Amino acid sequence: MPNNVPNLYRWGVFTRLANRLDSLDRMLEALDELMKFSDAEDRQIRRYGRKIITLTEIANATLSWQVGVSLIMFCRENHVQHKSAYYKLLLLIKCRRSAFPADLDDRIDELLARVECMVVLRTRGIDPRTQLGIKELIIK
Repeated sequence: MPNNVPNLYRWGVFTRLANRLDSLDRMLEALDELMKFSDAEDRQIRRYGRKIITLTEIANATLSWQVGVSLIMFCRENHVQHKSAYYKLLLLIKCRRSAFPADLDDRIDELLARVECMVVLRTRGIDPRTQLGIKELIIK
């Protein structure tokens, strides 16, 4: 692969990433690995699209269970990195959406519903989105 993207069709690569995403202790390195797809060609996204979405869903389940992935709520300081990395992956999927196979649209819609939420609940006048440090998520 020209862009150093992980070969998700190798069973060991996919299962290793899935196992890392299933644990907060190893999640960040797995999310960093998936972010390599930001430089991937469209054909690579199409080829690995189903697996990328499956791995994102695993990260979503882990964060929902252990941290809470709501964009409109603050999380504890020790979980900010996980939540931020996860939302960066969602933004990657949103930006590259046209490269994903069309049959994944419903699954992508479900994942992106969190990013496209326009509700802003402020705590002490502060938007929780600012905690993540991702300017694309902040609603003005």
